[in-house]
Amino acid sequence: MSVNTFLHSQIELFIERGYRPTAIQGQPGFFLLTDAEVKLFEEPTSFLYDQFVTAGSSRSTHTWEKAAYGLKTWFHYCQALERNWRSATSVDRTDFRDDFEGSVSPHTGELYGPKGIRDTMVVVRQFYVYAARKRWYFGDIGNDSDIFDDSKTRNARVDEDALAHTRTARARLRDRELPKVGRNQKIRSLRIDDLRALLNYAGPQASQRNGDMRNCRDRLIFDIGVYVGLRVAEITGLTTLQFLNLNPNPATPYVDLALTIVGKGDVTRKVAIPTWLVLDAIEYINTERAQALTKRKKASRGIPIQLFLGNLNSNRGEGIPITRGAIQKMVERACLALGLVDIDEKTNVETGEKYLQKVARYSVHDLRHTYAVYTYHIEVKNGNAEPWKKIQAQLGHARLKTTINTYLAHVNVFNAQPGLFSLHRSLGIA
Repeated sequence: MSVNTFLHSQIELFIERGYRPTAIQGQPGFFLLTDAEVKLFEEPTSFLYDQFVTAGSSRSTHTWEKAAYGLKTWFHYCQALERNWRSATSVDRTDFRDDFEGSVSPHTGELYGPKGIRDTMVVVRQFYVYAARKRWYFGDIGNDSDIFDDSKTRNARVDEDALAHTRTARARLRDRELPKVGRNQKIRSLRIDDLRALLNYAGPQASQRNGDMRNCRDRLIFDIGVYVGLRVAEITGLTTLQFLNLNPNPATPYVDLALTIVGKGDVTRKVAIPTWLVLDAIEYINTERAQALTKRKKASRGIPIQLFLGNLNSNRGEGIPITRGAIQKMVERACLALGLVDIDEKTNVETGEKYLQKVARYSVHDLRHTYAVYTYHIEVKNGNAEPWKKIQAQLGHARLKTTINTYLAHVNVFNAQPGLFSLHRSLGIA
């Protein structure tokens, strides 16, 4: 979701300097109102007044204004999700941060910078700490994972920790010795039956619909995760030009082509992508994506280059680049719909009562794990004496030991089927 799409919200920020309305005597110069009732938004107003205006940490009205606009954007985000700010979680704040990273400032016409994003996230977190102290909020504020940007705060050795996404950024920076990956780590590769069900649920292949007229975008995203092994940030970073510059031959669907992508730390690498998947991407560009662009709001600036956009029926807006959080929610919804769930024990923070809740068994990153585990077996079956090297290059690990240490303890729990030379064929797709 683009942060720019939130600005039509009903919540408005009024900034008055050197002035306090008599109706709210003693309150700060900035306050949030809702147009529907012209009612003071008391909680953030009180926070801004106590923490910025009277605290004395900064007398700069520019600083106060910046903090107020950061909160305004957060509340717009909650409105767009139809989420009450009181029930928002650290996951929502992390999604908000991720969406910021792919958004363009209406003032500069450029992507928001890392410092501005971090400053906004710090203010949002400060507000929730303040709200918890005032007993307005009873949710989770126990860690800083929603503030830190993993791609910018990792240290030089983070490549050796292939499961960095499962730990908070602060923990990764604190640990001098990166933890070894063992059997109890969260390496989850989808079983063939689960994978087949997930892909079928996502929709048809763009170039092989066979009468299935559902949207194909989600299926294309899942296929790229499974058959190419990209990180979710690498998927959202794909552009149309990357595919339109390739020359796929429909007569050789299983021939791999070289796709250049930008990975962690803005490092460029080439990955192998099968011809049939390139054909699907080009078909999506020429049909479903083109239709979404025609419905793109006139107020939007420029034509996006990102490959994956909101569909015609998207509640986040047609033609707007999708985010990492949106892709994760695709996987979660599919798992819940298919019954691919685990049961977790939760605790009601208000009453202390424990209850059971169904949670998705797989995450979007598990598609990448699936690629690695099954590719190992396929490469061995094809006679490759060094299967790890291909997986290392594909996943973008700088060191071979990163790949081996991450997956060596897990590949033996998956039995390679006789004749399993192609994961795509094994799913009964071809």
